[in-house]
Amino acid sequence: MKNLVFIKKFQIPEAAYSNLDKLFTPEEIDFVSRMEQKVFSEEDVRAMGFSDPKGFLENSYKRGIVSLSDEEKGTFRISDFYNRLDIFSISETETYRSFSKEDREALDEWYFDAYCSGLDPDPDRPPTADEVMPLDEVLDFIDKQERPVYLNYCDCRSLRGDCGLPTKTCITYKNGLNSFAHRGLSEQIDKEKAKEIVRKADQAGLMHTVNPNGICNCCGDCCYLFRGQKKRNSLGIWPKASYIINFDRSKCIQCGKCVKRCSFEVFYKEGEIQKDASKCVGCGVCVQSCPVNALSLKGR
Repeated sequence: MKNLVFIKKFQIPEAAYSNLDKLFTPEEIDFVSRMEQKVFSEEDVRAMGFSDPKGFLENSYKRGIVSLSDEEKGTFRISDFYNRLDIFSISETETYRSFSKEDREALDEWYFDAYCSGLDPDPDRPPTADEVMPLDEVLDFIDKQERPVYLNYCDCRSLRGDCGLPTKTCITYKNGLNSFAHRGLSEQIDKEKAKEIVRKADQAGLMHTVNPNGICNCCGDCCYLFRGQKKRNSLGIWPKASYIINFDRSKCIQCGKCVKRCSFEVFYKEGEIQKDASKCVGCGVCVQSCPVNALSLKGR
């Protein structure tokens, strides 16, 4: 019965039922089940019989079991499974990877659906400020920032996790209440390190998307932005894409690097290299790999 209370209060989907013992400790399940107040403090946790309420809350905050309500007052609230799974996937990756492939796929699909349901349903209106940018513009963006910068694991690839591309690639400037940085899950870096991360991501074939809070280095398989784009049929609208590929066929030496690098099958071989610009997101990853400068970006 206590587990049923916990499942309801923490909004846990059926896809997670078989792995509750890996996602939560018995103490966490007991705490969530018994906590009756929406906003609570260390003293409230002490009153429940916890011998080290401060340590419990600090650990629970880092693990995404609770979220801060008011840092100055020292008050918290119960978090939810959406936040816990996000944190779990990037901070307890080995444990997550011990789940069966079927369970991981089910959790990823649940999370993706939850992500999409939180977006503005109007397909003609961008639901977030994310924008696809080529490498040089991303590096310029980093140079212009005067905020603390942090490095995180990519939650999209951590959750889906089968494409084999690098995961420690997410750069964020978000360090406020309940952020990964504030929870102690991020590595603080400097501008040069941030630019190095982006360059290496580009070499690995990852696209770059920028929003006011940071930079994602995305693949076409796992990234929720591009999976969401496909679901919403919003190519060129969201994420915002200012460019499209230009192909100078006269320079092409048929090396096929663009075919291998593109995540969206813009390039393909039918005798010679062919281009279907209607699929292009304007990331410029193919431009970086072309040895003869046959590719360039132009305004969309």
